[in-house]
Amino acid sequence: FPVTILLANAGGGGGAGAVGGNYSTPSTSGSGGNGTASSISGTSVTYAGGGGGGGFTGGTAGSGGTGGGANGKTAGGTANSATTNTGGGGGGCGVSAPTAGTGGAGGSGIVIISYEGPSTINAVRTFTSSGTWQCPPGVALIDYLLVGGGSSGGSGGGGGAGGFVSGSSLSVTSGTTYTITVGAGGTHPA
Repeated sequence: FPVTILLANAGGGGGAGAVGGNYSTPSTSGSGGNGTASSISGTSVTYAGGGGGGGFTGGTAGSGGTGGGANGKTAGGTANSATTNTGGGGGGCGVSAPTAGTGGAGGSGIVIISYEGPSTINAVRTFTSSGTWQCPPGVALIDYLLVGGGSSGGSGGGGGAGGFVSGSSLSVTSGTTYTITVGAGGTHPA
């Protein structure tokens, strides 16, 4: 008996603001879900977009979601990596039978805090890697944005975005040193 193998394209990874798209036809992959915007830094920036799905031979790869999600790649090799410090998902990589491609790396996370005190107005501190922050004298409340590292894309599907949490008026204690941890983006095993 002859065997027919149908290769369908893959879905996109979910973003902080929207789900990833399903493949729309056997030849078109889903796009990554869009991320969510924040103005904590003083400028509106979108974070945590999902990675686009990989396209199989002859197919069309999906686009990455706004907020650092990487575009998918059609068949073979290594897919696109998400934008650093956005928490975006890595792009998926399609299959060129019989060889599977490698998904792209997810984007690392970011932590941003803003605060006001007796000697500071609208101070913003951005952490693109792990570190510490000592709360200045007279500061009792902070606003914050936390974006986790995005996942890598796979041999097919796009990577999901990192977690996205924001809030305001979080109580802090003057003089206390806080540990800030920024997550790395996921990588696809070789």
